Amino acid sequence: MTTTINISKSELSSRLISVSKIITPKPALPIMSCFLFKVENRVLHISAADHSGRINTTIDNVTTEDEISICFEAKILLDALSSLPEQPIEFLINENLNTTIKYNGGKFELMGKSSEEFPVENNIPDATSLSIPVVTFLDGINKTSFCVADDDLRPVMNGIYIELVDNTINYVASDGHKLALATYEFPFTRSHSFILPSKIASILRKVISHKEETIDLLIGSNNVRFAFGTYIIVARLIEGNYPNYRSVIPQNNDKILTIGTSALKSALSRVMVFSNQSSNLVKFELSNDRIELSAQDIDFSTAANETVTCEYNNDSMAIGFKGHFLTELISAIPSSDLQMSFSDQSKATLITPVDDKSTDKLTYLLMPMMLND
Repeated sequence: MTTTINISKSELSSRLISVSKIITPKPALPIMSCFLFKVENRVLHISAADHSGRINTTIDNVTTEDEISICFEAKILLDALSSLPEQPIEFLINENLNTTIKYNGGKFELMGKSSEEFPVENNIPDATSLSIPVVTFLDGINKTSFCVADDDLRPVMNGIYIELVDNTINYVASDGHKLALATYEFPFTRSHSFILPSKIASILRKVISHKEETIDLLIGSNNVRFAFGTYIIVARLIEGNYPNYRSVIPQNNDKILTIGTSALKSALSRVMVFSNQSSNLVKFELSNDRIELSAQDIDFSTAANETVTCEYNNDSMAIGFKGHFLTELISAIPSSDLQMSFSDQSKATLITPVDDKSTDKLTYLLMPMMLND
């Protein structure tokens, strides 16, 4: 008996590309290099998985009278379909899982695999359910994900800490050098928190469509489930307790600088070119309503300095930053002006947007670098 499935090439390809984002180059199990195809009631369910989680999506109203479960090597299928123009394509699958994919003027032949070894989706018992506006969810991830650590010795730092408390939702990420905290008003009276792996956060950023209004979450003790549009993503949470991030955010930084975001970013990008290649140190010298940025690389006899006007009325001071880190933080500031607050040259600096209209709050923390002079 041969199973026949007719489907749109472009619709299938777009779903496969999204689902494939979870597949790793060298999976722990060979079957995890495959897509799972499952047809039930003329609905095609497509899944992929790795050790961190699973992605499922569906395509409704495929043309078939059959039901089947089969796995295909993801890379082969993606490569085969990538150059085909939009057209109906036909899958012919025999009882030995030998598969022919017919298209206008040609065909592909490949061997399917049994789906018996493909990981089964786990239930999430005693889960907390909530719905978050997509705009809020994506904004929180976008403003924090670049601060996530990559540290095998401290796995809890390798994800975004999402905290629901006091009718707010907080997104927190830190690598020990910089910290991001994005806070949004959110009507949820219970307290809950979890650590979302950075890989899953990256996949969510790429797959969630801005056309969706909300994303539905089921949060368990070990797993979290995201549902939006035709997609379901189940992720294994990072185990452990996230550090008390509030304790490292200074409350008494009394030296306040206000400056145009684009002006600072542009000056920093120019001066940073001449910084030491290994340290990437950029020196800030603050004085009355001006800031001088400077950098040098003694090994190559290069140097640069630039003065930018700002609002600053406090004691003169000098402080050093890693240029790339500061650029990342400034680039994420959504307002035309930003504020930097300092205590002294050895303690954390806070960077915040200057925007009185927004009820959301965004705070970045950056540890300074030691100056030699």
